[in-house]
Amino acid sequence: MKELVKDADVFVQGYRPGTTARYGLGLQNLLEMAGKRGRGIVYVEENCYGPDGSFHDRPGWQQVADAASGCAYVTGRSLGHEDGTCVLPALPAPDMMTGLVGAIGAVMAIRDRARDGGSYHVFGSLLAAAAFPLQPEIGLYSPEVVQKCNERFEWDAVNPALFVLELLDVVLRGWKRVFPEHFAADSPWITTLAGPWGNFQLLKPVLRLADSSSSPRWLTAPEPNCCHNSGTISWLCPEAECTEPQQEQHRGRGEGDVTQIDWEI
Repeated sequence: MKELVKDADVFVQGYRPGTTARYGLGLQNLLEMAGKRGRGIVYVEENCYGPDGSFHDRPGWQQVADAASGCAYVTGRSLGHEDGTCVLPALPAPDMMTGLVGAIGAVMAIRDRARDGGSYHVFGSLLAAAAFPLQPEIGLYSPEVVQKCNERFEWDAVNPALFVLELLDVVLRGWKRVFPEHFAADSPWITTLAGPWGNFQLLKPVLRLADSSSSPRWLTAPEPNCCHNSGTISWLCPEAECTEPQQEQHRGRGEGDVTQIDWEI
């Protein structure tokens, strides 16, 4: 792993704070390595509770963040539970938001490294992402709007025993009842891919570029975890076939002192 990291531009890790440092892959370890090689590195760190605080070294995943932030309580109230019963949100928004923070932060850091040199630290927290929609600047829907939504979609019964995928299935059934045209085979929002486990209907990527040939799109059907042995997976990208000058350009190498900038939400 250390040999692989020596030539890396971006390092992403999702362990508890301090865990990677025990293996020589902590932030300070990689900043020291970047200083010796004369090219900065972008260190992207994501966890449940953030970089500090009394819970910062505890493990956790999206459902833990939903509960700790109050999202599960708010969802339970929106579904008619007035006794404090909590229900997980059906959509894994904190997972996606935290990943977006890491990805956007990494791209911004690569840009800044190309301009100014140096190294950069990007931090994303599941709990911060889960709590963000509850902030006054975002706000919750009024009880009247929530009631209209419940009446329109006629959600099936939900309770705290349901897992995220089961809750998502409840949401999809409600959407299909109201918007069947969006789930049809000829829907512009859906693509169908054939795979070894059957045909899958997937939501097309939201992003659309002016050049349709460059727009993101799904090429292969989903596969379950552990479907392949690790030895059958290739991590090589087309860039491996580039010439050395092209590789240098792709990497966006820049000289400069090792500095650190933190992005947090």
